[in-house]
Amino acid sequence: MVKRRKEEDIAGILEFEGRTSDDPEFIEWLADHKARNGGKIRVSQGGKGVRVMFSKDADMAFWQRRNEAVLKGKKFVA
Repeated sequence: MVKRRKEEDIAGILEFEGRTSDDPEFIEWLADHKARNGGKIRVSQGGKGVRVMFSKDADMAFWQRRNEAVLKGKKFVA
């Protein structure tokens, strides 16, 4: 018997410190992402917060800008 592993292209991983996958704002971000892109990300719990793995560089950059805007106290407009 031959075992096969599925290999995926990974653009990068971001960890959002202090957030959990149950955070209402994070759940809103996931819903927005799924509405825009069909939901091609993976979420897991990291050491300091929720960890998100992206398959596209553009998605990762978008989430990073959104998180930075929230940390600065600004309203993020996509």
